[in-house]
Amino acid sequence: MKDASPVIIENLSLGRLPSVPQVLLRLIEACHQVDVSFHDLAEIIQQDIGLTAKITAVCNSPAYAQWNEDRDFNHLLVVLGLNNIKTIAINAAVHQFFSQFNVQTGQGLGIIWYKSLWCAHAARALATLTSYEFPDEAYLAGLLHKLGQLVFLNNQPDRYGDLLLKTPDDLALTDLERELFGAAYHEVSALVVGEWELESFLSDALLYQNEPAERLLEAPRLVRLTNFIHKLSDPGIDLDSIYSEADLLFGLTPSVVTNLKKDIEQQVQKAADGLGIRLEKDAAGAIAVQVETEEVRLELARRVREFALLGGVNLDPGSETELREFLDSVLAELDILFGMDHSILFLAEADNGHLRGIVGRAVSNTRIAEFNIPVVAGRSLVAQALIEGTVQGPLESAPASLVDQQLARTLESDCMLCVPLITGSSRIGVIAVGLRAAEQDRQAHNLNFLPMFAATAAQGIQTHRGLARRTEELLENTRQWHQREARSIVHEINNPLGIINNYLHVLSVKFSEDASISDHLKIIKEEIQRVGDITLRLRDIGDPQHIASFSVDINEIIRDLMEIFQASYFKTHGITEHLDLEKMLPAIQISRASLKQVITNLVKNAVEAMPDGGDLWIQTRDRINIGGREYVELSIADNGPGIPPEIMGRLFSPVDSTKGNHHSGLGLTIVNNLINELKGSISCRGRSGGGSEFLIHLPRRLGDE
Repeated sequence: MKDASPVIIENLSLGRLPSVPQVLLRLIEACHQVDVSFHDLAEIIQQDIGLTAKITAVCNSPAYAQWNEDRDFNHLLVVLGLNNIKTIAINAAVHQFFSQFNVQTGQGLGIIWYKSLWCAHAARALATLTSYEFPDEAYLAGLLHKLGQLVFLNNQPDRYGDLLLKTPDDLALTDLERELFGAAYHEVSALVVGEWELESFLSDALLYQNEPAERLLEAPRLVRLTNFIHKLSDPGIDLDSIYSEADLLFGLTPSVVTNLKKDIEQQVQKAADGLGIRLEKDAAGAIAVQVETEEVRLELARRVREFALLGGVNLDPGSETELREFLDSVLAELDILFGMDHSILFLAEADNGHLRGIVGRAVSNTRIAEFNIPVVAGRSLVAQALIEGTVQGPLESAPASLVDQQLARTLESDCMLCVPLITGSSRIGVIAVGLRAAEQDRQAHNLNFLPMFAATAAQGIQTHRGLARRTEELLENTRQWHQREARSIVHEINNPLGIINNYLHVLSVKFSEDASISDHLKIIKEEIQRVGDITLRLRDIGDPQHIASFSVDINEIIRDLMEIFQASYFKTHGITEHLDLEKMLPAIQISRASLKQVITNLVKNAVEAMPDGGDLWIQTRDRINIGGREYVELSIADNGPGIPPEIMGRLFSPVDSTKGNHHSGLGLTIVNNLINELKGSISCRGRSGGGSEFLIHLPRRLGDE
């Protein structure tokens, strides 16, 4: 099996894959519903190959890179956000309306859609049946297994559409594809998905979908699943061969395969009915599908009139809390609308003397900050774009300056397009976009739309700069006031708590023989712990997560919490704490609220494990190297009884608590989820002297990175 040549693929347009218009209309309608859920959106989007491919590609760009962390399509949509999904839908509708598709090519698109959706449902059902742990990934493989056919249809609508209608046999079709394009559809599918750099065998699954089953016996499950459901959907393969491969690959009986096919056909029929797509079966049993009708094109035209190309762009200056986040959203929209995935946004300084790199897409912030370009004529394309107020780019005949060459290298591109951000008489900045040589011709049609996009972005940035400045001043003043008040309150509370705890300890010793009084003292201890919990929350006043999610001093948080725990937990339980905090530990980018929750849960667990008293150790260490990356380490250990072996194996999963009826058993699950959100890791081990130790590693991201 050979892979497609990158040289061949470069001659194909991959950026604007067609979508089934009925799906686009449903998605646009859903995006404008107030109570729409991401689950509802996922169900609609995952009925279309082009939309699914676009969203998966965007979410696996360097700005998001989500699929490798969580193979759940719903989560990809949550990360992308409703406004970006709306932008993709409206933009796809515009391009679909102006595409070359007609009734005949619409039949070809319908065939690809039907077979892809059929295989997607079949893959998910088979994944569930065979206990494959990533059913969403299997669904994606089934939906995208004919992605290459969509690419071919987009490049040669008439010629390839005719091939699809006249060549129902897949193997015969691949030979004709190689004659026409120099590659077969499954090879193109694999190459496109391979460029997403997923930690998955998805690309292999698409590449080997036509291989004989005997060659796949040792292949990963996803490869076998995709291969089998592809053949199951092919009416040209006899049932005896299907039954034989089902038994060989998965040990399935013919009756199970027959019922599977029947269920899938009902699911796809239901999906078609929901979209208003009519499925027709000829005498030989082949399915004919028409998705391009006059009625649906008129409806698309109405939607296009309602939402102009930039109508869906999320450039509302009031929608972001920070200017940098707003600038990131500008580059994200540029990528979604125009497929420009490598870019740097420069802002002009107050005197317009220099352009400073602020944010980038697929470029490290450290490298961006090094660019401080003087606004002088003839020195660089970036400065020239701002001076002349016009797009400067690869069509210019003048040789590139050294700084232009460096920018192109930073953007990992052959050439560069510079788009000025100007609103009225205000020159806001410039967006430098990296382009590969093969993209220049395909991006030429975007030059008419880029100035409109840039003007909208410039106006948003100008407005947002003023809003951000005023909001930042207000938030900072409010935060400082609340923190002063909170610290004062906590200090006042801790003083009487300490006195009460001392008296409780004396009373506990004095009345240790009286069970009735001991019970009352136990209740008082519990109530004091509740006061301590309330005090913890008071400390967070004026420090919500969206404000304090950047430079956080871990040692400071630990000392603050220990002060509260001393009064509410340690004295009442006879716990002695030992702090070993690295003095030069830097502040790192992290959520303060999440870290407090993690430390609080682990300390509470340790205290509850030592009802008769004990020792608690908390240690921090800097520059822990794991796999070539630097982390900050936090260790929380105790000398309690330790964790039983039967619990250790499922420690971070929801379990029945061993602590009594008042505990849900979710404490460590919550800790694990919070650590995952912080992009860190947590592990647990037994101590040689007894007890347990939890090790947390957090990415060493400093505030200026």
